[in-house]
Amino acid sequence: MRAARLEKALKRLTAAVRDVECELAAMKAERDPLASHIFVSRRDYRNVNDTKDGKRCEMNAHLSFNTACELGFRGSLDDWERLMGAVAKR
Repeated sequence: MRAARLEKALKRLTAAVRDVECELAAMKAERDPLASHIFVSRRDYRNVNDTKDGKRCEMNAHLSFNTACELGFRGSLDDWERLMGAVAKR
């Protein structure tokens, strides 16, 4: 009796492990839009030719922050600027 229950439990566990492995493979195959946006925004921030007063970088940071918020970024604008490399950590 116990052996049969154990065998059924092992079969369910094996099926669950297979499901988890399939989901992990699917997640790895998909691109994370927020991570891609962070990568592109950091590159753009480094390559921008800024004005004397820094307004161009500030405007780009605001625009990319708005997009990041739409993609699920939960931090503040200060957090975003730190992530972009705009300001040193305080």
